[in-house]
Amino acid sequence: MSLIATILSLGSGLLAVIVLVQVMAARTGLPDATVLSLAGIALGSLLPFAAAILPGPVQDGLSLLFSPSLPAEAYLWVFLPPLLFQSALSIEFREMLPDLGPILLLAVVAVFVATAVIGFAMAAVTAQGLTVCLLLGAIIATTDPAAVIAVFREVGAPGRLMRLVSGESLLNDAAAIAIMSVLLAMLSGDAAAASPIAGLRELAVSLGGGAVFGIVAGRITAALLPALGGLALAEAALTLALPYPLYLLADRGIGVSGVVAVVAAGLVINALGRTRLSPRNWTHLQLIWEQLAMLAGAMIFLLATLQARHLLGGMELHDLLLLLVLVVAALGARLLVLFGLLPLLGWLRLGAPVSTAYKLVIAWGGLRGAVTVVLALGLAENPVLPPEQRLFVARFATAFVLFSLLVNGTTLRWVIRMLGIDRLSPQNQALQWQAVHLATTEVLGRMAETARTFHLPEEIARQAAAEYRTGMEAGLAQEDFDLALPERDRLIIGLVTLATRERSLIPLFSSGVISIRNLDTMMRNTGDMIDAARREGRLGYNRAAQRILQSGWTMPVLEWLDRRLGLRRPLENALSDRFELLLCRRAVLEQLRRYNQASIGPLLSGRMTVLLDSVLVGRIERLDQAVDQMRARFPDITATLEKRLLLLQGLRDGARVIDRIRDESLISPEVADRIQRTMRASWRIALTRPPHRRDGRESRQDEAPKAAP
Repeated sequence: MSLIATILSLGSGLLAVIVLVQVMAARTGLPDATVLSLAGIALGSLLPFAAAILPGPVQDGLSLLFSPSLPAEAYLWVFLPPLLFQSALSIEFREMLPDLGPILLLAVVAVFVATAVIGFAMAAVTAQGLTVCLLLGAIIATTDPAAVIAVFREVGAPGRLMRLVSGESLLNDAAAIAIMSVLLAMLSGDAAAASPIAGLRELAVSLGGGAVFGIVAGRITAALLPALGGLALAEAALTLALPYPLYLLADRGIGVSGVVAVVAAGLVINALGRTRLSPRNWTHLQLIWEQLAMLAGAMIFLLATLQARHLLGGMELHDLLLLLVLVVAALGARLLVLFGLLPLLGWLRLGAPVSTAYKLVIAWGGLRGAVTVVLALGLAENPVLPPEQRLFVARFATAFVLFSLLVNGTTLRWVIRMLGIDRLSPQNQALQWQAVHLATTEVLGRMAETARTFHLPEEIARQAAAEYRTGMEAGLAQEDFDLALPERDRLIIGLVTLATRERSLIPLFSSGVISIRNLDTMMRNTGDMIDAARREGRLGYNRAAQRILQSGWTMPVLEWLDRRLGLRRPLENALSDRFELLLCRRAVLEQLRRYNQASIGPLLSGRMTVLLDSVLVGRIERLDQAVDQMRARFPDITATLEKRLLLLQGLRDGARVIDRIRDESLISPEVADRIQRTMRASWRIALTRPPHRRDGRESRQDEAPKAAP
């Protein structure tokens, strides 16, 4: 059997194992990483015995699994970029900003503390040198949120707890790998990089340079996305082509952190991609990367645990005691940061306090995962270290990962329930009861309609409805909604919900209907509205919403350039951007009013519906005032833009109608394609903003009304 055929067969076999593991994890409720580890250990123990009776080509293939001859960097190059990029692409970074202080403490400072505590503890009880033990500490200082977040979601853990854990794991990989590089330089005898001062300088340059390089690469990629014409496969392919060359060029080409570069690029595309891709294509992109990261993480777990028998087979009772010291030191380092350093941020007003229960769950839930395994396997093949040191670090790092997954991972649910973190607050319990009550009322009406459609007996319909109601309301205590959730709290919930919904509606105007600059501006503004509503309620929400109406200092400058120097095009572009923004915001607000009436109002009470609607009406009135003033001052420009906007929206709606008619088999695909080609040609023509005629109809500046506040 050729090498290529062997590799393809092994890959197919590993994918089949991953499928079985996914099914077993879903049925048992255990984290995927834990089940993968158990499966890998079982296969690693059984296959060597089964290989004796298998054909020679199969034995050769299995030898690639148990002792792959890969260079040290291969594990980092192959598995690390997709894992890091997907984490950055899927994270809600803006939601983490209020907790940026605690996240940076856990992601950076905690890595240094863990490296030091583990290094000194292991150096005190082993014959290995301090530098080697520090290297072990740096490798196992990284955390993996995948298994933890899955458990959090299953038990209903608070969102803030999930954000703290996700933010920590996103950034601590870079710090750990940077520390690891400095320690390897010290072990290799590189005097230029071995001193503490040189190490810190290299660390700063590596992290800072990687961040800058990744931001630039991310912005270039985001700028190219709109040029792909909305082709989902092309957009996904462009992002797939980014992480690997970016990591290698940063790490090997310019000597900065490839990890930070990949994470920074992923965060930039995460922030800008929603306004450059349609909502459907953005979801498609996220699904592709989620699948790719899942496969990469599962593959590395299987490869590592298949070799666990080789790495851990020679461990004796003394080594198990050393593993216990390692576990205690790692847990102690996390507790030291959480209970010793984290409270300082609250005293310095650099972050909201973190409760004791949260700290204990974060400490116990610091599971190690794919990145730690990648670093351990890469180090096991690194010729810089003597074989004894390589085996020591790889063995204990692998053993520690397995311990955290098999012990911490399987008991995390119990810890969360014991600490009561899965219990809802009285306010959330009231919202839960209200939501269940409303949903039950609507579903029972639909069940009755279904019974009439199928001509089912009324008695059967009543029994099914009673059983449904009993099942939905089981275990729920009926709450006095008005007492449990005061009106001010309900108003804040409603305002945050409106701003969040507004943020999801804005990308619907992408694909050229509204400029990307306007979409980015509105997305930033809705983020400000969410933060302001949480801090200051209605007053903060209105202030943030009104901020986007202010034209700033640029408009008077552009008008002066037009009047004095005849430079009209910059003014036309600025006016076009502003007018499109106002019209788009107006359309979004009308959709929000309907959303408030249909969804928010019934949940938060009728009075809240009226109150939230009055907030939206006030915003609409201010927008209408600004639009009317622009129409009065620049009638030619606004008329051209209104016609263009209406034409683009009509072409988009027409394309959807043709798609629906084709899907209903009313016309053939060939006829639909002909119509769509005509529409696409008209779309391309309408996308370009036409030059505005200077016909003298614009009002003089001194005759114009004042700008909207």
